[in-house]
Formats: sequence, C-alpha cells, structure tokens
Amino acid sequence: MKKIMKVILGVVSVVLIIIVVFWVSIVYVSDYKITTVDISVSPDETYELVLQAVGEADFPFGSASGRLILYEGESKISKADFELFDDGGCIRSSIWEVTWHEDCVKVILSGDEQLDEQIILYFNGRKEVKQLTDKEERIEVGDVDEIQRDKSTDSLCR
Repeated sequence: MKKIMKVILGVVSVVLIIIVVFWVSIVYVSDYKITTVDISVSPDETYELVLQAVGEADFPFGSASGRLILYEGESKISKADFELFDDGGCIRSSIWEVTWHEDCVKVILSGDEQLDEQIILYFNGRKEVKQLTDKEERIEVGDVDEIQRDKSTDSLCR
C-alpha cells in the first residue's frame, strides 16, 4: 500500500511540475518576452532607434506594451516605454513614423483607439512624450496652408 501511495504521489508531483512550468512559460511570453520589431538608423549612421514589443497584447482587445531604445554605437542613450491601444493589435513596424533631426529623433506612434503619441528622444539622453491633437499633427508634417488657416481661424475667435 505504501508503495502505491509513493507512486501516486510521484506521478502527481511530476504533473504539478509540468503544469507550473507550462504556466510560467505562458506568463513569460505574454508579459515579459522582449522582441525587436523594427530598427531605424540615422542618416549619418551614428544613431540607431530600436522598436521592441514587450510581451503580447492583452487578450482579447487590450493594449500592447512597447519600448523605444536609442543607441549611439553600442551604448544606450535613452529608453521610452509606451502602451499601444490598437484594438488588440500587436506592436509592429507600421505603428511608428520616425524622423531624424540634428539633435533628436522624433517618433509618432499610431493606434486605432488612441490619439497619436509623439516621443522625442534627444541625443543627450533627455526625452519628451506628448499626445498629438489634429492641429499639432499637421504642424509636425509641415502642412503650411493648413497651419495658416488654423491661425486665421484662431485670431477670429479671440
């Protein structure tokens, strides 16, 4: 009888260990696994901006966690974490628009369920994050006619 109990206890222990290992691996992949999605290199090839996914999007239609990392050569200059609200979509290369400047890199992140978010990573390590409204977005892309119309409308409203 004692031998049968030991065998049953051993089998139950092995099954529990397998369940725990399986659960831990699912949690790791869904919440912590870091995947490089896309890389943008500055025109002079001095700097590199990496777009990473952190885990998976929350099931079924939740946000996805992401990260931007700015490198100069092999050294990391700065890092910016963000949440993407894109109807359960994952972090992918089509969600970002990168513009390189002489002192910074500007990134616009777009998701279906959020205003566009702008992250500016300066080459000195500083960073700025803000949500863009339609007016600010037009200024970023440089639509001069639209900016002039907005200014003239603003002056009429005052």
